[in-house]
Amino acid sequence: MTAPRRTPYQDTAVSVQRSQDAIRKLLRATGALGVQFDEEWSDPPRYRIRFIWPTDGGNHVIRLEVTPLPADGRISVQQRERQAWRGLAHYLDGTIKAAEFGLIRFEDIFLSFIETTSGTTVGEALIPRLTAGPLQLEPGR
Repeated sequence: MTAPRRTPYQDTAVSVQRSQDAIRKLLRATGALGVQFDEEWSDPPRYRIRFIWPTDGGNHVIRLEVTPLPADGRISVQQRERQAWRGLAHYLDGTIKAAEFGLIRFEDIFLSFIETTSGTTVGEALIPRLTAGPLQLEPGR
């Protein structure tokens, strides 16, 4: 029998607070105008980061959300929470560094995560339309 596959950051000892502090420091250093951390204690739980990102067109609220992997006999709920926040911290760190290096634009990184006035993200609005078939755009738009 093979051992269960390891998932990223599953063995992290970094606390949720330290991961959030790293996210806060990174966003502040790269130009974000504010950050908010949110926890939803539903089943399954969800963790969110919302931050204000300035662009030439104005300020946009960006929302990243993660549902931690389920706890099991090997990994506790608390460890999955640490793992989820660590994953968010590493994702932001890697993508922002890629933008600073010139591999991808900041706007391209965050496009799917921009909140619309209705509270959904661009990705939540468009991805179901993309999976339904080729996206049809109106001429001139």
